[in-house]
Amino acid sequence: MIIRFSGPVLGAAAALALAGCQETTTAARPRVDAPGVPVSVQSISGAPDSVTTRFAGLLGEAAAERRMEIVPGDKPARFRVRGYLTAQPTEDGQTALAFVWDVYDESKKRAQRVQGESLGRRGGGSDPWSGIDQTVVAKAAAESMDAIASFLVTTPAVGAVLPADKAKAADAQANNLKATTAARTASAPAGKKL
Repeated sequence: MIIRFSGPVLGAAAALALAGCQETTTAARPRVDAPGVPVSVQSISGAPDSVTTRFAGLLGEAAAERRMEIVPGDKPARFRVRGYLTAQPTEDGQTALAFVWDVYDESKKRAQRVQGESLGRRGGGSDPWSGIDQTVVAKAAAESMDAIASFLVTTPAVGAVLPADKAKAADAQANNLKATTAARTASAPAGKKL
């Protein structure tokens, strides 16, 4: 099932917004604050409605704790996030709540993927979602936000000049100045200094 968010629902659901690229882990991440980068949560799919609703609310709380700016889907956002949740039994009989978040930039190109899992109690029966309780959902929401925030704080702002770019620009300016000076010197009358 796919749930799409818009308007006021995004506030809570948007919290689930943040996920990064090419990172997989089950280890606890350190909490990271990421203020000032507008993010919109576009969808969360894969979980039953009751789990998705709880997860979205807890994601919203985790985003607020990390000072993340979650915006409705129709507002300008630096990144847009799509998430997927799944529950599955583990080899030792517990239940894992796995999450995957794809973070897309303004040009709709995937900028990051974050994935991980939180372990829950032993499942009761054939439905792995029965082993997913509030504690597991809260842990997955917090870890999702930490991973997304980590990506956000290491991503340069749009139009930002990176140190390597600054060095290239300085080299280009120096080369232009040398070329201009050489051209003036070559065109100046003999014996006259510029």
